[in-house]
Amino acid sequence: MSLWPRDGLWRQPDFLRLWGAQTISQFGSQITLLGLPLVAVLVLDASAFEVALLGVFDFLPFLVFSLPAGVWVDRLPRKPILVLSDLGRAAVLLTVPVAAVLDALTMWQLYAVGFAAGTLGH
Repeated sequence: MSLWPRDGLWRQPDFLRLWGAQTISQFGSQITLLGLPLVAVLVLDASAFEVALLGVFDFLPFLVFSLPAGVWVDRLPRKPILVLSDLGRAAVLLTVPVAAVLDALTMWQLYAVGFAAGTLGH
């Protein structure tokens, strides 16, 4: 039995595009889940309360926007929404290393990035 079968999903271009896009998206989500608190602690010397608050800012959009956004998004084509939300989340997350290099990174920026990434990711 071969690890890569000659037929099946691995030979379907649509599946490969979906699998690749989801892999990149999930990788980014997991990096965000670990990376933002790690940056807060290692770079900004954040307290336990500040790191917990970062988690609140990341989860808050789910509580506030999920029902209204779900109703609105169900009426629109899904693919462009998924692509735009992932690109938006990548752009928002890119502000963290840029601000760190410019020595302008603050906890309030991490809170805003967490909120924006939570809004675009849930």
